[in-house]
Amino acid sequence: MRKTLEQDRANFCIQKVREITNNKDGDKYKSHARSLPSFIVSNGLIPTLAFYKSKKERKDVYDTINDWLRKKGIIKNDALEELTNADFQTLRLATIEALAIANWLKRIVEVE
Repeated sequence: MRKTLEQDRANFCIQKVREITNNKDGDKYKSHARSLPSFIVSNGLIPTLAFYKSKKERKDVYDTINDWLRKKGIIKNDALEELTNADFQTLRLATIEALAIANWLKRIVEVE
């Protein structure tokens, strides 16, 4: 059975949210995940990634975005490092995907 990209994104977010909220402080993760889409829109992807990676309490959200971009084949290892050196098209694709997954993440943490 084939799944749509939206189903794939939703499923990925459900798995990540459950994994993180069962093992760690889920309230902080949920709070930081809720603010992620607006951070990306207002600041851009690279500054948002830098901010989330630099803050210990936001690192799990950074890792979620990083894992998704790696799964989609946009990056190989670390999103921040690779996207600062990427061409415009790759950065644009990464931004579209990160924003889409951030919106799903926000929806899922509000439900869970």
